[in-house]
Amino acid sequence: MSADAVSEPAEPKRLNFRKALVMAALAVMGFTVFAALLGWLFREPLVALGQWFVASFGGPGIAVGFFIPDAFTVPMPNDAFTAFGLWGGMPFWEVVAWGSLGSLAGGSAGWLLGRYLIARSHRLEAFMRQRGGDDMREHLRQGGRWFLAVAAVTPIPYSITCWAAGATKLPFVEFLTISLLRVPRVALFLWLIQRGFLTIAG
Repeated sequence: MSADAVSEPAEPKRLNFRKALVMAALAVMGFTVFAALLGWLFREPLVALGQWFVASFGGPGIAVGFFIPDAFTVPMPNDAFTAFGLWGGMPFWEVVAWGSLGSLAGGSAGWLLGRYLIARSHRLEAFMRQRGGDDMREHLRQGGRWFLAVAAVTPIPYSITCWAAGATKLPFVEFLTISLLRVPRVALFLWLIQRGFLTIAG
């Protein structure tokens, strides 16, 4: 058999930390502008929506809004739920607490899925691979704690990183400690909503 006939496994893309940080900065700026535009164009209906959300679901609704996408890689805009809480009149830090609780619980559920179910389910393994799970696992092997920390605060998909952390058997206490970076991330984006929607929009 010729050497050309032997196909070597593709090398995973190396994580560019500088690019990830630039993406995070652009996301922050774009998010602020978007919040300001929402406040300018749809202030009254969004405040009414927030009041309805808080009256109907309260803090647990915010937590669930973070839990589902952070646990199951569902494409839900989790920051919308903290926005609903803020627009509905909940105190800033109460909203942050509920959002952080949901995110940490969701990330922990993702870690458990990766640790105990991925290797036993071909469907979950295939789903994880489709979402870039193989690259995430390799990044975790190379960068370990640093990669998880970056994923917790940048646009790198946090949920699939949690799955990969479990699959690579990163100790749970270590995983949870690093995932506490989700708290300032939740607070930062809620502050941007507050400044953009409530202050810039007047």
